[in-house]
Amino acid sequence: MGIDYGRRRIGVAVSDDEGLIARGLCVIDRQKTTDCVGELLRIIDNDKPSALVFGLPLGGDDGETVMSREVREFASLITDKSNLPIHFIDESFTSQKAAALMMHRKKKARRDKSLSDRIAACLILQDFIDTKP
Repeated sequence: MGIDYGRRRIGVAVSDDEGLIARGLCVIDRQKTTDCVGELLRIIDNDKPSALVFGLPLGGDDGETVMSREVREFASLITDKSNLPIHFIDESFTSQKAAALMMHRKKKARRDKSLSDRIAACLILQDFIDTKP
């Protein structure tokens, strides 16, 4: 399961049964969901992934940032409660790639921030799938 953590929204993606292709699952809107940890755990319990892949926003020098530390803390909360292995993958330019993909959609869809977060989660998971040994 791929997770694009954000302060406003959390994008979630899953892979097919063979673990080859990522697809967007949902977005947790943190302003509308009071317990985003509980909601993500419910999604995990429902979909039963074998592992979690978090996008990690690294700095220009590939170093830790305030946001990457926040992602690691959130991931730690989730893994403590789900007992699933977690992986981190550099999410540099994921949002820009998602925006570029959305440019091919209708004008209204291009403004859909939740769609962008779902696509970003797909890109994170697909990058992990494509690079795992």
